[in-house]
Amino acid sequence: MRQKIALWCLGVFALTVSVIGHATEEQAQFVYQPEESFAHYIARAEQYVNERKLWIKSDDKPRELAAVLPFELLPDAESCAGRASIGVLLSHGLSDSPFSMRDPAHALQAACFQVRVVLLPGHGTKSEDLLDVSRDDWRATFRNAANAFSKDVDVMYVGGFSTGGALAAEYAWQHTERVAGAILFSPVFKVNSSIDWLSPWLAMVKDWLDNYPSDDFAKYASIPLPAIAQVYKLSKEVRNLILDNPKELPVFIALSADDQTVDASISERVFDEGMIGAKSQMVLYSKDQMSANTDRVKVYNTNWPEARILGLSHMAVHGNPENAYYGAVGEYRICGWYLSDEALYQKCREDKDNWFGEGSDALTKNSPHAARVSWNPNFNGLMQEMAFFIKASANR
Repeated sequence: MRQKIALWCLGVFALTVSVIGHATEEQAQFVYQPEESFAHYIARAEQYVNERKLWIKSDDKPRELAAVLPFELLPDAESCAGRASIGVLLSHGLSDSPFSMRDPAHALQAACFQVRVVLLPGHGTKSEDLLDVSRDDWRATFRNAANAFSKDVDVMYVGGFSTGGALAAEYAWQHTERVAGAILFSPVFKVNSSIDWLSPWLAMVKDWLDNYPSDDFAKYASIPLPAIAQVYKLSKEVRNLILDNPKELPVFIALSADDQTVDASISERVFDEGMIGAKSQMVLYSKDQMSANTDRVKVYNTNWPEARILGLSHMAVHGNPENAYYGAVGEYRICGWYLSDEALYQKCREDKDNWFGEGSDALTKNSPHAARVSWNPNFNGLMQEMAFFIKASANR
């Protein structure tokens, strides 16, 4: 309670003595336009990102650019011939880029579905571009992309990761006539913090809690407070929308009970009370619960000492172990917990026998410089369950 009062007082004091505003020059956000073709949207995105992106390695621009651009994957014309045209629109989360959707997108393509992945405004360039972003910019991009996609396929699903999952759920609830179902990975229906409600107040007077330069070309290392405040408001609005209007719409949701970014217990409540369809399914990963099955919920225990993994992180649920960048033997290891301690950061990055997981005392006991796991050893099984869900609910 003292912490809450102190932060509130700090915000009020700063508001009275400071000029509200950002030091950066306001920039119009890059938003998917109504009735715009996806090809034209990709072309505009390439030009926009090229002009504004902060490159990690200047001699690796083509790779870094490709990682953050929106993209489309088409099913193989020969092996998928004769099948219904089913499309899935996906969105990444806050601080991420379309790269975070590549693994499930390729799995969907292999299952004969057409996939489009959008770039949310404020992303793919530099973290400062999140200072003036609005959740309505994100909504407009997702809405316009979904409206256009629905005209190009016979059946459409919407989905996404984290903030993208909230946007997809909101669109699905508001457009049940266009959407056959939703696919959600670690959706944010509440930020995992007891003082998340303070973010809109602090965002009026402070831009950053920290601002570290990123060495990851696919996501930002730090998030400004105004963007966190937008996620807080969005998650609350979408949560209330679903709980106040329970629907039979089929939903496939995969999440980790150990998630430190979103409150998984609230996500479970939203699923139980708002996503009431008999065909809806939840896949829950937990380091503390035993594996179990019910009609609508599957639980997988994630205490995997043989793989040196204890718990799945927010971003790991939909990650392929074979991903060349974020995978089990990928070139990039998530060690952002230690950005304020260079020595610990390097130990996390370099230890060949390191442990992986989501932050916990138990994980720290296994390794004081454990890394955040960015892949799911059960990825292939999860993708099979997702594809089966779509095929079983597509004729709804």
